[in-house]
Amino acid sequence: MVRELLPRWHFPALGVMLALALAFPAHAAPPPNYNGSYELAGNRTDRQFVLEVRQEGSRATIDFSAAMSSGSGAAPDAEGKGAIEDGVLSFKFKDSFDNEGTCKLLPSHGGYELDMVVTKVVEPSPLHFYGTLLLKKTSDRPLTP
Repeated sequence: MVRELLPRWHFPALGVMLALALAFPAHAAPPPNYNGSYELAGNRTDRQFVLEVRQEGSRATIDFSAAMSSGSGAAPDAEGKGAIEDGVLSFKFKDSFDNEGTCKLLPSHGGYELDMVVTKVVEPSPLHFYGTLLLKKTSDRPLTP
């Protein structure tokens, strides 16, 4: 029945296409390079935020710190672990005030967008640092090894 539906010359062509597909399997593209240091982009001078990413393949270890430029108020430090999937670095963090959350880092508008969602609040004083931040990559290597 299949032979009746397809002209004779289609069978050799299908065979060649199948052989090529088996000989050259598709390989997943390597994950994007998020390894490095990031700071706040734009004109915000009232606060500092530094994100460090140490990437190995599709896995990453993350540290960040935030502070008001004046030195006042809470200054959280945090660390976490995550993975890159579909070009997005997703990770969980726990800060120095025992707050916890999830983050997604992705390229956006010539820089990077960090979307931070707090999932457990123990101390609310550093929460104003979290949310959606626009970052710029300042180095391809983290400041701390």
